[in-house]
Amino acid sequence: MYFFYYIPVGLDSRLHNRQPIVKFLVIVFVTLFFCYRYLPAGRFWNVTNLIFFPSSPSLVTALTYTFLHVGYLHLIGNIVYVYLFGRVVEDRMGPGRFFAIFALSSIAGAYTHLLMLQQLAPELLPSALVGGSGAASGILGAFLVRFYFCRVRIAYWVFCPLQGVNRAGRSYVPVSIALVLWVLFQGVQAVLQYGMGGMQVAYGVHIGGFAVGMVLAFLFGAAGAARAERHLVKARRHYEEANWFAAQCEYINYLELRPDDAAAHAEVARVFRCSSEQGRVRYHYLQAIGICMQKGERGEAEGVLTEAMRAVPDFALPEKQHLDLACGMERSLKFNSAMKAYRNYVGRYPRSDDAPFVLLRIAGMLERRFKRYDEAIACYAVIVDDYPQACWVDFAQHEMDRLGRAQIVLDPEGCDEV
Repeated sequence: MYFFYYIPVGLDSRLHNRQPIVKFLVIVFVTLFFCYRYLPAGRFWNVTNLIFFPSSPSLVTALTYTFLHVGYLHLIGNIVYVYLFGRVVEDRMGPGRFFAIFALSSIAGAYTHLLMLQQLAPELLPSALVGGSGAASGILGAFLVRFYFCRVRIAYWVFCPLQGVNRAGRSYVPVSIALVLWVLFQGVQAVLQYGMGGMQVAYGVHIGGFAVGMVLAFLFGAAGAARAERHLVKARRHYEEANWFAAQCEYINYLELRPDDAAAHAEVARVFRCSSEQGRVRYHYLQAIGICMQKGERGEAEGVLTEAMRAVPDFALPEKQHLDLACGMERSLKFNSAMKAYRNYVGRYPRSDDAPFVLLRIAGMLERRFKRYDEAIACYAVIVDDYPQACWVDFAQHEMDRLGRAQIVLDPEGCDEV
């Protein structure tokens, strides 16, 4: 005698966008559950009209039945699967395609159940069908196509009283193995349950929904996207395990397929930092910042530039782009990062026409933000001495004199010595 229970509690896939459809569906599930369970049917309100009856099928009820549930465990189980796997599917495929998978899988599940009843158990045709299992199965099918390389984290409990085993914990399981075994189990159960005089779970719904979810995922191009993301996921796993060279190889394979992924360029730069390949570190940071700027993502570009300057002390972008981002950092009150960017600019482009202006910005921040007056005076002195033809020389000389007088006033001992 043994008992084995498990429930999925997480995935090793990252989310990038919001998932409004999944959240909306969960709200509808919960709302209609309480209406179906506790509100009496009235003249203008009768939730039972949403139930799918195989004896009188319709396309409308083949979709609406999926929002109804008969008990708390039924409701919670479907919510867990729709929310956990649906968020990732919607995140990658978009709300429109995700809802198409949800709706069409629900309809396909209902009619698969109808066909199996007609062939194997016609006496059960008057029985009602409710629950989101068909739609959830379709999401699982799409997930298998799009994320066959991922892992699902399950919480499990194994109880074997005769053997003295009582164990619980969490573990990662490959999605490809978990879902293939799951669908085989559904098929066996679907065949066995017919002819037994009744059923508690309509396994035929799961089979139809799962198959349609897979087909739609292929039609939406999920297989091609999966091939690219597989390299990215494997690269991140290698990185977490400190396998730097394996991670570099997977990142390069991914970027060959997705060269416009700025985040991946930044990640591979971090991997090359671990193997001290400064040339490649610089290259991939440059690529990441350039892609962010092309997409208008200035905040992300400034963040990558800040990271790159920490990794490569003399890191600098092309002249105009570097100055643009440095000024943006100052405007957004990122003074430490702006100071570092300005200094790198002057070090990389000392003969630039904008170098005196950049030195003025450095001196201004040193004085007003950091109260480092001696360093500010030194910056003004560089303008006067090294850029005598610049239009800022007179202003720099005036500011240098002003700060010098202020220093004398603030230093009485120094004043006596003078």
